[in-house]
Amino acid sequence: MTPLHPIAGISALAIALMLAAMPAVAVTVTATQSDTAAQAPMGNSSYSRFDTDWLTEATLAQFATGGSSPLFAASHTVEVRYLGTQATREASLSFQGLTLFDTRSGCNFATALVDEFCLIDSIGTARALGDLATGTALDFTLTAQPQLLGSASEQRTSAQSFSSLASARWIDLGGGQYLLGFEEGGDASYNDMLFLVSGATATLPSPALPVSELPTGWLLAAGLAALAWRHHMRR
Repeated sequence: MTPLHPIAGISALAIALMLAAMPAVAVTVTATQSDTAAQAPMGNSSYSRFDTDWLTEATLAQFATGGSSPLFAASHTVEVRYLGTQATREASLSFQGLTLFDTRSGCNFATALVDEFCLIDSIGTARALGDLATGTALDFTLTAQPQLLGSASEQRTSAQSFSSLASARWIDLGGGQYLLGFEEGGDASYNDMLFLVSGATATLPSPALPVSELPTGWLLAAGLAALAWRHHMRR
């Protein structure tokens, strides 16, 4: 068996160390404790569609001219808070295949229309998305369940999906906070399901300088490569 050349052995070790030092990229979802108040029932004439601590009718009106360009992660962690829904059918918000919220969990659309005691108790709940690379596109997906009430023209298909880049608008609140509103019908109000996204930006961040975030593995590899070259020059 041919012995392994010293330089080849050092190079293989350097590559192994580089791969081991590279962090795994996987989005994590963490629940945070920030429940506010339950949403009032659909059948109540005075019902408020959303958490009024965050929204006013004047704010909702801004969706008419809201932004439609992509949103990006401004840091490694982004928080998404569920603010409420005026839609009667159930839907779930997801990101990269991970479910964040069920908009009518425990209170489906049929019950919401006839039961004044049907409350959504998750208004104000937040989820933290961690381990994001800065500049990651925040393309959330809302998947709605079938709505079989009303006339045929009002019925919605099963598992209809809405991408945040195609069926949503945002309002810039400043400080990295954006209201994200989805349109699940046809009136182009974009306020059927609302979420507050914090730690975002509408401008793609510039990549960090390589020197400032140089992985330890690359430094080790450079050192081993220098030793290999020194060994070669001495021969």
